[in-house]
Amino acid sequence: MDGFGMYIANICFDMDMNNTSFSTKNRRQKGFTLVELIIIIVILGILSAVAIPRYIDMRAEASDSTARAILGGLRDAATLVYTNRIVNTATTPIDMAAILDQAQVAGYDTYSVSSDTLTLQISGQQYAYLLVKAGGLPTGQPNVMVQGQPSW
Repeated sequence: MDGFGMYIANICFDMDMNNTSFSTKNRRQKGFTLVELIIIIVILGILSAVAIPRYIDMRAEASDSTARAILGGLRDAATLVYTNRIVNTATTPIDMAAILDQAQVAGYDTYSVSSDTLTLQISGQQYAYLLVKAGGLPTGQPNVMVQGQPSW
């Protein structure tokens, strides 16, 4: 092809490689590059490595807080049951079922109750509440404690 034919071809087909219409700088990009995607995945991995343990710790703290609140309610209910029995001159022993009826406890998943133990499942953790009577007497003043948590 002679020079004039080449000139016509460049005009008609816009085949000039120096023309900005074929430059990669001006082409619209569609999507992300592999490097950008890898960087995003690494950042998400770092964030999840930090956030997941904190979430687990917060969940355990929430379960402990619920267990402590229930303990306070059970202690108050034990005092009410004890004083009601004194006022009514009742001689029947105080048991955990009577305390549980008085307490109106909420915030647990499942429970089981015996004469002196209440076991609650709170967010996957198990708590055993023990009924302790003053002097070991069946009608002694009751107190409720959590097994394995003497400082509560």
